[in-house]
Amino acid sequence: MKFTLIVTILLILIAGVWECKDTVTGGSLSTIVFPASNIPYSKVQQLFNAGCGGQSNACHGPDTFTMNKFSLDSYDHLIFGDIKVVLPKDPDASLLILTVEGKSTSKMPPSGQPQLNDNQKKGLRQWVKEGADGGY
Repeated sequence: MKFTLIVTILLILIAGVWECKDTVTGGSLSTIVFPASNIPYSKVQQLFNAGCGGQSNACHGPDTFTMNKFSLDSYDHLIFGDIKVVLPKDPDASLLILTVEGKSTSKMPPSGQPQLNDNQKKGLRQWVKEGADGGY
């Protein structure tokens, strides 16, 4: 719990200080639909590319990994970064799920940005529950 709180505070600080320039890439958020099960990582990355971390100047893009040890630009950074954003098979302890579902002190995407719909939130949860496979 203490770790989740520290990471959440860190994310809030990063979002507040970092010059976020997210633009929609890789498709519009509204066009991304997750299947009910067997979620491929390519669908997860498509969602991230559309609003979180798909480009070098994105809020959670590759530039943020070097500075903050956290980004959503690749599977390796998501799973193996210094900040463990996803705990495979444990969505209730995964910072990614807690944050997008509004169950942590910060909520992502932040207000003023395109929001994830219920299908997308459930899809991310299901992908983590299924083991967060990277398709390797």
